[in-house]
Amino acid sequence: MPVTRSGATLSVVTTTRAGTVTSCWRYPVKSFQGLAEHSLEIADHGVIGDRTFGLIDLDVDRLLSAKRTAALLEASATDTHVTLPNGSTVAVDDPDIDRVLSTWIGRPIRFARADATGPVSYQMTFDPPDDDAEMFDIPTPEGTFLDIAAVHVINAATLRACAAARPDVDWDVRRFRPNVVVDVETEPFGEQDWIGQEIMVGPVVLHVDGPMVRCAMPLRAQPGGLARQPQLFHDLNELNPTYAGHLGLCCSVVKPGKICAGDHVSTTPGV
Repeated sequence: MPVTRSGATLSVVTTTRAGTVTSCWRYPVKSFQGLAEHSLEIADHGVIGDRTFGLIDLDVDRLLSAKRTAALLEASATDTHVTLPNGSTVAVDDPDIDRVLSTWIGRPIRFARADATGPVSYQMTFDPPDDDAEMFDIPTPEGTFLDIAAVHVINAATLRACAAARPDVDWDVRRFRPNVVVDVETEPFGEQDWIGQEIMVGPVVLHVDGPMVRCAMPLRAQPGGLARQPQLFHDLNELNPTYAGHLGLCCSVVKPGKICAGDHVSTTPGV
């Protein structure tokens, strides 16, 4: 069937690769722990309920990220409540939430909605293993708290290959914070051949815009037994020379819909 995008008709051609969706994830609060979901609703702008909220540092008017503030990864959230590392909870609509989060972080915080916040930036370094390296301000896409991609896709086959090549490094998928994990048998990092093409994930059509750059986040310690792993960045550079420092895909939405674990995944032929 043809797929319509911005008034143009794109033909879906014979597939060359096929696989399945193995897991779905979203992150109600930026840099907090994610939620493993059976399904995701994909709108034109991306995953509904993904990075809906974020913490604004009022001293510098900047969006906090675990790229710089690692403690954020110790908290978790649903669409209605935030749970702090000490186990205490606060409702996202509680008038006292700013004070609670400010006490936890140790400086004035505003708990913000992405769709009600103007242009905002977060900070990251381009030398992820070094937490003392120079930080740079990176703007988020307008009206969102996303880093880059509307939908972030990772191929489980590549994670398996990385684990086989560097078994002393922990390649747990939670480190990479994807929205959709697919399992399509390719060569390691073979999904990078999909860049510039469409992939079909269940009823959803995504355009693969480029590779996902990796920052300090995958190196961070996390709850659930994930230790700090600075070696991962160096190994990733060696394992993926085509796009050093990248793993996963940045995707935009061509045709929205609902993605479920177990959905069929197909890719179009390379050019």
